[in-house]
Amino acid sequence: MHAKPFLQVEGVDVWFEDLAASDADYQRYWRLLSAEENSIARRFVRDLHRRRYVVCHGKLRVLLSGYLNIPPEHIRFARQAYGKPYLVDVNGQPAALQFNLSHSADWMLLATGRMPLGIDIEAWDQRHDLASLVEEILAPEEKHYWQALSAHEQVPAFYRFWTRKESLVKAVGSGIGVGVSGILTSVSGEPEFLALPDACLPTRDWRLLDLQLAPGMSAALTLAV
Repeated sequence: MHAKPFLQVEGVDVWFEDLAASDADYQRYWRLLSAEENSIARRFVRDLHRRRYVVCHGKLRVLLSGYLNIPPEHIRFARQAYGKPYLVDVNGQPAALQFNLSHSADWMLLATGRMPLGIDIEAWDQRHDLASLVEEILAPEEKHYWQALSAHEQVPAFYRFWTRKESLVKAVGSGIGVGVSGILTSVSGEPEFLALPDACLPTRDWRLLDLQLAPGMSAALTLAV
């Protein structure tokens, strides 16, 4: 595990971690999990998916413990109405530290800060029918831009748009019902939100960043400003 965040920006730490782990580390992470997390892990049919879940949530606890100065296994979580997890103190009250977690394939991203934030990572999947997903996900201006690209350019462009929108949905904490096709982001230049659904705050209240991680991956961070 890295000793320092992958990125630090505007009061937010971003951790980029590999989910591959030795058997010894895997067992160590499993011992850190809560009863609920253990139950979820045991329901996975494929061992690969179980290992990824255990390592991801074990590393989450280890990283958060560095901010909270308590043992990883003592960290407590609760969930908002639409399922977004948050930290709680010993009295069950929301902690000052906020976080958001995302994982894809063998990688996880964790963002921590003291403001509402959301992060998303996606490994490019060539099997997806991108044309049909574009109809569901992209705003008209984004769709026109995407359709004019070459097939080689369309894959990273789609995932760039998708991670931006997903990071906002996670920051707002209102679930996918927020209406991702109503989220319009810039098609060139600096990443920014140009139009948002009513469920979100005005565009000026959110900062959007594209994250450069590794070939074949897209990621984005949204934070309240």
